Amino acid sequence: MSRLYPKSFLRLILIGFGLVSLPLIFALGNAAFNVQQLAEQSEQAVREAAVATRASREMLETLTGMERALRQYLVLRENSLLEDYRRQHGEFLQATREYARLPLDEAGRSRLVAVLAREQKLLSALNDGSAVSGDEFSAIVEQVRGVLAASGRLVDLEIDRLRTTALDARSTLTWQLLAAIPVALGIALWFRTIISSQLQQVDRAIRTIGRAEYSDGITVAGPQDLAYLGRRLDWLRRRLAELEEQKNRFLRHVSHDLKTPLTSIREGAQLLGEGVPGPLNEQQKTIISIIDQNSRRLQQLIEELINYQQAGFAASSIDPQPVALDVVCTQVLRTHRLVAAARAIRFERKLTPLLVEGDADKLRVVVDNLITNAIKFSPREGSIHVELTKREGLAVLDVVDQGAGVAAEERERVFEPFFRGTRARRGTVKGSGLGLAIAKEYVLAHRGKIEVVEEGSGGHFRVKLPLNWEKKD
Repeated sequence: MSRLYPKSFLRLILIGFGLVSLPLIFALGNAAFNVQQLAEQSEQAVREAAVATRASREMLETLTGMERALRQYLVLRENSLLEDYRRQHGEFLQATREYARLPLDEAGRSRLVAVLAREQKLLSALNDGSAVSGDEFSAIVEQVRGVLAASGRLVDLEIDRLRTTALDARSTLTWQLLAAIPVALGIALWFRTIISSQLQQVDRAIRTIGRAEYSDGITVAGPQDLAYLGRRLDWLRRRLAELEEQKNRFLRHVSHDLKTPLTSIREGAQLLGEGVPGPLNEQQKTIISIIDQNSRRLQQLIEELINYQQAGFAASSIDPQPVALDVVCTQVLRTHRLVAAARAIRFERKLTPLLVEGDADKLRVVVDNLITNAIKFSPREGSIHVELTKREGLAVLDVVDQGAGVAAEERERVFEPFFRGTRARRGTVKGSGLGLAIAKEYVLAHRGKIEVVEEGSGGHFRVKLPLNWEKKD
């Protein structure tokens, strides 16, 4: 199939332009040919009309002179008058030969020959001294007038034919243009489809790489430069797959290398706290408690950091399945019930049963991080409103707390990793600043959107997810 394509994408475009212009060029060329042919016919008609007019005038003038000389000769019988008649006879023959060059029909040419024969017979009679009547020549003149009148009608017919030819040419050109325009548009649409398909291959390849889907190879069929670009994109895919594997291997090693000594520290602190080596005084117990709390905090930070790194490549690991999002929300709220009850925080829920396509575990992380964030910033005896609705073919999840809210200048940055807002939260342990960042990565992996809603007081986070998520664009 690649042999059918030109060597370069530019050449493909130029070929497309050439093929699109061919019908129009053909129509214009045919128009020029018809106009040229019509002009030549018009020129010929004008030339023939001029020749006919001049020859007719000369023939009539010569015949008039011949008739006058003949009648004078018949009365006076002078040889000079006969010579004058003979001279004008020669001029008449010359005018007749010029007139005979015109495209006369057979009847007109026969009448002209008959006139010449009759006049020649009259001249022969004069030369022989036979009796000649002037009325005979008058009859010849009338016969010539009839021939010229018939030729005049022939010129009129030629003009009518020329007019008909012009109308036919205009009609033909009109139909050719009407046919050439749709053909040109059809060829243009055909080449647009071809060129668009080439670009769509590149677009799909880039989207595949952007979604971190490295399992399938990338092939771009088309001109050599686009095929080369496809090979480079496939090289990039393999390279990114290698880097992803190296990253995952590094994270596994870091997780293991950090968690192992950290677990030992926690176990040692626990043994010390239980008094296994011996009794501890109050000051030592306080120190052990600090070590235990911070080691747990450090372990939490390590796990969240690893989760965030994995979330950045979540799309490649998503296996879309039908997920009851309202059930996920209910389960998450149930797990946070005790933490919320400890601070007398109420959950106000309004969950519409909705099925979305996605990864249940990652969607659970999104809801969990939003609820956790809302609890952290809610005041004691406050309320958290959780609402799940369907709007414009999307599943819309709103989580609203009664905390200090998000400052206007921080609404875009609040989803950045390690970002902490300027407005203080409730509680004693600081957050990692990764919860909302992880939630955003998972939402984007599901082709959704997460945002801070500028409504009222308190924090208001909204998640929009498509009901039918397709892994391939």
